[in-house]
Amino acid sequence: MASHRRIVPPASTRRCVCCAARGVFAVTLGVRAWVSTRFLAFFVSWAIFQSYWGMWLAHRGLSVSEIGAAVGCSLAARAVTVAVVYPALNRHATLLRLSRIVPWLVTAASVPYLFVIGFPMLLVISIAFGFIYPIMLPLNETIATVAARRGLLPYGPTRALGSLGFIVGTLAAGGLTSLLGAGVLAPTLIGACLLIAVIGIIGPRDADALSIRGSGMHGFAALARDRAFLACLTIAVLVQGSHAAYYSFGALRASEITSPAAVPLLLVLAPLSEFALFFLARRRFERCDYRTLFAIGIVVAAARWVLLAFAGNWQLLAFSQLLHGGSFATTHMAFTMYVRDRVTVDIHATAQGLYASLATGLGTAVLTVVAGLLISASFEAALITMALAALSGIIFLPALGPLSSFREMSRDAARRSRSPAAASHLVRLPPSREVPPPGPGREGDGR
Repeated sequence: MASHRRIVPPASTRRCVCCAARGVFAVTLGVRAWVSTRFLAFFVSWAIFQSYWGMWLAHRGLSVSEIGAAVGCSLAARAVTVAVVYPALNRHATLLRLSRIVPWLVTAASVPYLFVIGFPMLLVISIAFGFIYPIMLPLNETIATVAARRGLLPYGPTRALGSLGFIVGTLAAGGLTSLLGAGVLAPTLIGACLLIAVIGIIGPRDADALSIRGSGMHGFAALARDRAFLACLTIAVLVQGSHAAYYSFGALRASEITSPAAVPLLLVLAPLSEFALFFLARRRFERCDYRTLFAIGIVVAAARWVLLAFAGNWQLLAFSQLLHGGSFATTHMAFTMYVRDRVTVDIHATAQGLYASLATGLGTAVLTVVAGLLISASFEAALITMALAALSGIIFLPALGPLSSFREMSRDAARRSRSPAAASHLVRLPPSREVPPPGPGREGDGR
């Protein structure tokens, strides 16, 4: 009987294979480069989903009211998952682990869009995708604010890479749509989600600094007692929610005013203005206080929607797009800096989850449905309603109270980070928690 001998490769060969495998999975980036890359990749996909998804739904034969319902249901699912599911996940899994697992779940949830048949099936898929995909938004923001609080990166310039990704996604999706039609948008979205998942294999060098577990649902009680936080969140809900008509029907409006080939060029002006604001935030906007930044966001948003309502040519439409930095980015910056400087690290996930749930989720979902109903009769009426929603945020400005400017808080944070006591405090902390310093300095701690 012939004997079967197992061929064992030489030890040197086995060592080379193991080293090669470790080399593939041990690629790391600095924290700032790692977070910037995540923002860049995510917002490429977000540009497709946010700016062009209404066009893809219209390509599938849906009416305006059905588009509003589909987007609204997706946003409603998003409101639940980012407010409840995401903080719960962060209590049991670190930010770093979630950053590796969630992108693959998002990719899997996007594939069924290729096989959608009929409006009921579309609603089911939209809700399922809206339940998973939006977790990436507060997850990336939480990672960025935690890293910024610990002095590992400047938030504004880092977040600017997200705006750059939105620009790339807008131009790429617009170019593909012009060449191949709106049917290409679903495969493009799936490819962008897969890119996020592949990039997620790369890890940060200072991994321990991001091995944070949150307090889960317990963070709601602490935030509910913070009157200024509730005012910030309410203003953000009204201003960011007022973007609903633009997000769902802006591309359609632009295609009515100008040629289809010019639509992506007009849409890209919005993230360009956003990129400029985030990039200059560290030197320009951090000298303002929260109330000033929120007031700017309110006024600019209202002016933008009134201008867009009556824009009859591409010049006015282009100018309204340039106001996006003032309407969206200023409001986003004010809220994010409040979380960075005034909220303890263990409830960052809860704060960012509430923002993504209510400001850019549920609030936008409700106003999307409203806009879908109004826009059938009058596009102008829908946008005027959005302007009034943004203006109502003025009511809550006094509740913010007297707050230090971002620059003053940054100086305080820098002084504390240079002190030996602060340094020893950070070194001795376990990676999953950060205990805020006692006393009156806690509220303004900006590490």
